[in-house]
Amino acid sequence: MVHRGLVIAILVLGGIHLATLQLDYTVIHWVFKLLPMLLIIVLALRAKPIDRTLMYKGFVVAGLLFSMAGDAFLLNAGDRWFMFGLAAFLIGHLLYIAAMLKRWRHSWLRLLWTLPIGAYSWFVGSKLHESITNTDVGGQSDLWMPVLVYLCVIAVMCWLAIMSRNGHAAAGAVLFVLSDSTLAWNKFVSAVPAAGLLIMFTYFAAQLLIAGSIANIFASKKVAKESGVRM
Repeated sequence: MVHRGLVIAILVLGGIHLATLQLDYTVIHWVFKLLPMLLIIVLALRAKPIDRTLMYKGFVVAGLLFSMAGDAFLLNAGDRWFMFGLAAFLIGHLLYIAAMLKRWRHSWLRLLWTLPIGAYSWFVGSKLHESITNTDVGGQSDLWMPVLVYLCVIAVMCWLAIMSRNGHAAAGAVLFVLSDSTLAWNKFVSAVPAAGLLIMFTYFAAQLLIAGSIANIFASKKVAKESGVRM
């Protein structure tokens, strides 16, 4: 019941943020972008791990905290704040990688996901490289290497989430890749229609699913129990 109430509150607050994206009120953006993340962290803290260990939960909660810090940095304008946000999210993804490794479950079939993830990452990366290193585009060539490192890390995180064979984590990771690639494309390559809505909708959904993967809160009790992995 508490989990359901938290999820509803997250959805409502996230919906308010999406509805107010076009308003020029800084306080509203700070409140309704960070509050959903704060509640997602609370949801993660209250979750009981399906694998009966605290390491996965600890890494996920830490990743959520760094993500929230990244959100705060990105609420400020300028390349310096963008770099701070990128660094915070990079650390967050490294923590998610550590979490996914705790639930690694080898599968030759799932290894095939390396191909589409690699192809998508190469395509997005090549377009970003072309735009960022173009001296005619705002002199942002120094951003290429940090963006490349981030792109590689989030691709690995997504692949490991799929390899964990946890539906919540896999779906959340895929949505995170979609959110971040849309943000990068919109910032460096070309304008994406309704970019703000798409970026934030997929972002909130991704974080909620990753937090939910601790206990598989959106699955039935039977499914959640059967998906537990003894470490």
